[in-house]
Amino acid sequence: MGIKPIDLFPPPVVGPRTSTVELRRTGRRYAKVVGGRGGDGPLTLGHLGMLKWIRQEKPYGRWAAAPLELPPGAGVEDVVAALAALVARHEGLRTLFPGGAEPVQRVLPHCELPVDVYEHGEATAAALVDELFHRLRDGEFDLATELPLRTAIAVRDGVPTVAAVVYSHVVVDLMSAELLGREFTALAADPARRQLGPPPHQPLDQAAYERSPAGRRRLDTALGYWERHLRRLPQCTWAAPRTTAPPGGATSGWLWSRAGALALPQITARVGASGSMAVLAAICAVLARRTGHRHFPLPTLASNRTERRLREYIGPLAADSLVPIDADADSYDEQLRRVGGAVLRAGRQAQVDDVARVRMIDQIHHDRGNWYGRDTTFNDASTFNDSETVPTPGDQAGAAPGDQAGSAPTEQVGAAGTGPEQARAALGETRIWWQDWPDISPLLAWRLMQKRGELVLGVISQDRNRVPPEEIEALLRGVERVLVEAADGNFPLSRIGEVSGIEPMDRGTGWRLVDSSWVELAEVQRLLDETLDAAARRVFAVPDGDGFRLVAYLAGGNVRTPRQAHLACVAAMPGRRTAMTPHRYVVCAAPPADPADRAAWARQPVLADGDGRTDP
Repeated sequence: MGIKPIDLFPPPVVGPRTSTVELRRTGRRYAKVVGGRGGDGPLTLGHLGMLKWIRQEKPYGRWAAAPLELPPGAGVEDVVAALAALVARHEGLRTLFPGGAEPVQRVLPHCELPVDVYEHGEATAAALVDELFHRLRDGEFDLATELPLRTAIAVRDGVPTVAAVVYSHVVVDLMSAELLGREFTALAADPARRQLGPPPHQPLDQAAYERSPAGRRRLDTALGYWERHLRRLPQCTWAAPRTTAPPGGATSGWLWSRAGALALPQITARVGASGSMAVLAAICAVLARRTGHRHFPLPTLASNRTERRLREYIGPLAADSLVPIDADADSYDEQLRRVGGAVLRAGRQAQVDDVARVRMIDQIHHDRGNWYGRDTTFNDASTFNDSETVPTPGDQAGAAPGDQAGSAPTEQVGAAGTGPEQARAALGETRIWWQDWPDISPLLAWRLMQKRGELVLGVISQDRNRVPPEEIEALLRGVERVLVEAADGNFPLSRIGEVSGIEPMDRGTGWRLVDSSWVELAEVQRLLDETLDAAARRVFAVPDGDGFRLVAYLAGGNVRTPRQAHLACVAAMPGRRTAMTPHRYVVCAAPPADPADRAAWARQPVLADGDGRTDP
């Protein structure tokens, strides 16, 4: 029916929503599910990660919504029977999460899945699916008592037109939704396929493996990988000066580029890498140019499905992998190879015990005096969206930043002309489409939605005043220019400014490179002023090798020891992306006449002196 499984459009709605689709509910059917195994078991790491994410952030993505592709001739009975077989086959879809002191997954051996049926008037398939999604997302899942999926069918004169499902993200990731969609279509098309069959690897099995000796060894290895990199990488990739404006809410800009799509095959044929890695390499080159970081962390979503038993697994496996970006390459092609290797290695270590990781990160925060805030991320959803037929933002292409956009029509992108010259000529066709966005936790989130036909690449800003629309557009167009240049051949990254049009951030004079991180001295001083009860407190950046160390001088008030000062500063660090706690605290008997004079502080009688990490 021409609707892609996971799609950017229609995007999430921010504010009041209007709809012109006529849907009238005509009944509710029940898919009677008779499964195999039932019972209780511990939660998987995927369950725990998703539950934590949803509780803390209430993200738009807590629902995983997907159309269900209807085979020709499928009736309502076929849809209901296919859903019953799907839920019977996959235990995660008939699982409750009752909570309690020891949370468990409770697999039901049998159950009934409600399927709402709606009669519709004139409407496109895309508009009907969007309306079904809206109704299925009405109200949070009560996972203690409710099956973790909701389904609906839209019919015309009793004949199904579209069907849709909304899952709780606690039980599926996007790959699971894709796999379930394919399986549903096969089940709806052929009744002979609806037998239960041999059980695949299920969440109860996955939880048992994670607690086995082999599973624990693997998790310990992953934890060590995270610790090695978090102890040396910058705490914040997008270390931009504080804005004086109040938070302005999230916004997003989306690049629609035929030029980018034409460039990618030239690059991948030459280098032997995927199109997604070609885009990521361009993003990394642009970020390095703009931020001044040659090495930085880039959390990237990994599917965690490299093992054979997990390839058809239905459950939440996708999680952040920590990709350490090395942007010191001499050329774009070398950068692409480095990024591809880093992503592969990081993906192998993406599954990690989150409780142990939090404990480890807290220790690193104490030791380094920083705060790792997952500020810049990359998510590749193009695997689910690539198609020769693509939606476009239509009349919304020229919308002003922050304007609300509606559903987009679909058009066929022409295939004439596919060389580097055509890619460069197509630069003039590029559009930037703007969309308000629900709150997100990263400061800057890159999303690759599509590579074929048109490159669809988005940047979502947590705060439009901190990362404004003009910055978003410059970053997106910079990535596009890098790809088009690379389509014509490899080029030295010493030309990245000329090629991308991106200039380094102007941070002013109050910034120092401290422990691999760009630190704003005014923000460190603000940390001390807002945290420490002292009559006088002043921080200084002292040269240390290729960078600086932070030394704080304190006098008066209730701060008596370096450890007392350090613990207070570490506790106040969350959210301070460009500050860092001092490496040394000197508690003096009295402040000097000029608190801005470090030499004068050094002449004052010292009551206590230490790093606050190990001293009493």
